[in-house]
Amino acid sequence: MVTIRHNPYTPFASSQSPVGIYARQRWLGQELTPRWKMDFQKAAQKLLAGQSPDGSWGGSIIETVRHLFGLHLTVREPNQQIDKALDWLIERALPVRGGQPLTRESMRGETLGALPFTAGSWHIFAMGATLFLATIFGRTHDPTVLDRYEGVCHRILSKRAHQPGWLSANNVLRALVVHPVYARHAATEMLVPRLSAVQEESGRWGKPVPLYQTVNALAHLDLKTAEGQVKRAFAYLAATQHPDGTWGKADREWNTFLVVHALRNKDIL
Repeated sequence: MVTIRHNPYTPFASSQSPVGIYARQRWLGQELTPRWKMDFQKAAQKLLAGQSPDGSWGGSIIETVRHLFGLHLTVREPNQQIDKALDWLIERALPVRGGQPLTRESMRGETLGALPFTAGSWHIFAMGATLFLATIFGRTHDPTVLDRYEGVCHRILSKRAHQPGWLSANNVLRALVVHPVYARHAATEMLVPRLSAVQEESGRWGKPVPLYQTVNALAHLDLKTAEGQVKRAFAYLAATQHPDGTWGKADREWNTFLVVHALRNKDIL
C-alpha cells in the first residue's frame, strides 16, 4: 500500500482555478459554502466569456479545448454554449471527407499548460483532445466520434501502421481511457504495454513520456498491464512529494491535481 506522507489537498483549499474549483467541490466538500459558490460563479463566467458566435474561442482549437476542459472541471454538464463549442470543435478537428482542412496552430509544452494533452503531432492532438472532450460531455455514441475512435484503434492494431511518438500517443491514450467501450478495446490493451517497456525501475517513464499525465491516464484503466505501471509510479510519487503536499518543479497545482485524481481512482486517498 502506498503511503502519502503530506496532505495533498492543501494546495486546493482556496484555489480559484478550474482544478481548484473541482478539488474544493469534489474532494474538500466545499460545494455548499458561500465562498465556493462565489468562486465557482466567477470561474464559470470567466470560462464562458469571449465565446465567438460560431462556438469557438477566437477561432482557435487550442483555446476552445482549454475553455471546454475548464468547463468540464467547473460547470460539468453540457449547456447551450458547451454544445455549440463541441459542434465547432468536432467539425474542425474530426472533419468528414472533403470537409474543411485543419488549420495548424503553434503548439508548445507551455501552450498546453494545465491540459491533459501534450505537444506531439498537431493532427493527433486535435483529434485526441476532441474525442476526449466529446466523450466526457456525453457524446459517446455520436457517429462521427465513434468513426474516429474506430479509425484510431484500427491504426494501432495494424502492424503496418507507423505508431506515433509518445507525446502523440499520450493524446491517443487520453481519449481511449475515458470512453466506456474503447477503454477496454484491444487497441488500448496493445498501446499500454508499450509504455511498460519504457518505464524505469524508479517508477517514472523515460523521456519524453510525461509522468503526471501518464499515471493519471493509466489510473483510469483496470488492465493488468496498467496496474503494474501505476503501482510503480505511485511508489515513485510517494517518495518525491514536496513537504507542502505538491509534486513537480513547475505547475505544481496542476501536477498535484493529476496525481490526486489518479490516487483517488485507485481508492488510495
